[in-house]
Amino acid sequence: MRMLFFRGRRMRGELSGLRFPVKLTDLTDARDGPAVLTAMLRHGGHLPAGVRVARITDEAAVIRDGVKGDKGVITVEYYTDEPHLVAAVDLKVMLPPSTFFVKFNVSRLSGMRLLVDTSECAKCEAIFYTHLAHRLPMEVRTPKCYFVDYSELSGEFVLLSEQVRFGEGALLPLKHRIRDSARLDEQRAFVLSGGTLNATFWAGAPIGLPLHVLEAIPRFEETHRRMWVVAQALARFGGLHHTANRTLKGRVGVSEAFMTWRPPPELLGRERELIRDMPEILTSLCDPSTGLVAYGHNDITTDNVFFLREGGLFFLRFGLFDWQQSCFNNVGQEWAWNWHWLEPDFLDQHEDELIELLLTTYQKQGRRVAKADFLRAYVLGTAQMYVWGGGGLQALMGRLHSRGLLEGLQPDDARTRDGSVTDPKLLELFVGAEMTRRTFTNVCRIMRRHDFVGAWQRWQKEHGVLSS
Repeated sequence: MRMLFFRGRRMRGELSGLRFPVKLTDLTDARDGPAVLTAMLRHGGHLPAGVRVARITDEAAVIRDGVKGDKGVITVEYYTDEPHLVAAVDLKVMLPPSTFFVKFNVSRLSGMRLLVDTSECAKCEAIFYTHLAHRLPMEVRTPKCYFVDYSELSGEFVLLSEQVRFGEGALLPLKHRIRDSARLDEQRAFVLSGGTLNATFWAGAPIGLPLHVLEAIPRFEETHRRMWVVAQALARFGGLHHTANRTLKGRVGVSEAFMTWRPPPELLGRERELIRDMPEILTSLCDPSTGLVAYGHNDITTDNVFFLREGGLFFLRFGLFDWQQSCFNNVGQEWAWNWHWLEPDFLDQHEDELIELLLTTYQKQGRRVAKADFLRAYVLGTAQMYVWGGGGLQALMGRLHSRGLLEGLQPDDARTRDGSVTDPKLLELFVGAEMTRRTFTNVCRIMRRHDFVGAWQRWQKEHGVLSS
């Protein structure tokens, strides 16, 4: 309904009541844009009375990575004819920045728009910046937000925030979760900050949030319920069973080198059963009675952070952005998601160390989590990634095969990063294929290491679910 009938409409926001812009030209329009931005800045108390926006310029910045949505950078000129403001020596200090980063929902009808709308990305990020950004622990930083809102009916969204100038001054260039290799010091830093965030907002504990804020924060199962329907259809009709058996639509030997995944043997042939159970598995993990539910970013990867260099050295100070998946979730599922983007051999080598560091971080914050309980949730949480990634791989491999590119594709193929692929759509296809190969391989290895089949069978027994 959102995508077909209400997409692209300017509607009143759920949080501000303003008719907010849904695309960049709504702001850069010379007639209406300045008044729209003036209202947005005044709503948050960022613009002094008597000052208004006079002109907005699109800087035509190219921002490919790091966020889901249409985004840009704008420069703003302000105007006032109030004598006391014109004469004020500190007027510039009183004004908001002259440059902003702005993000909207994906405008194009596409698979990404479907994913964003069915997983409530707009609501998650808007609730975070409205209620939680100013309550973050000191270990967690994020860009300052000047306005954020969304429409429940249309799915449209806008975020106006400070611009993170990657590669300038102390800020390092933006990294990519696939094209740049993982570093252990970065992953340790992610665990320390992400774990502290979890511990600060642990469900069922006195965390100092007003009741209306607690009730507004989305829960993982609420945000993903519609997405799970899409994932089930993709896996059922897209061919999860073909991926699990390492074929392309049943054809054997098409690209043996690329298919690095090995599902647990006991899982083969039970694809429909897992597709059926997946939503209930994830929903049960989010039950507060597990003692493992906490608020988290839920996508802590290198292309959702900014790193800072201090004193000529590289100390791992960083901040998080792209809070579009932030919600209350089972911490086992969250960290399975965060880590399943890593190179499989890297995760094999460092998984136990990272888990121990996470549990130690919780303990230092007063949240004791038994490793066995964490691992049970961690391995069961891979059910979503297995169903979603396994279905998606058939489509990705099919597109590559139709172009004659699958047979020569290698794991961690150099073409994802060496600049030899100049067609943006083809590069996106290569990166998407490597991303999904990596995530599905990691999921299968996690399932093998931590006995997913055994945990699933125990879950079925506990919940009275029939096994085929």
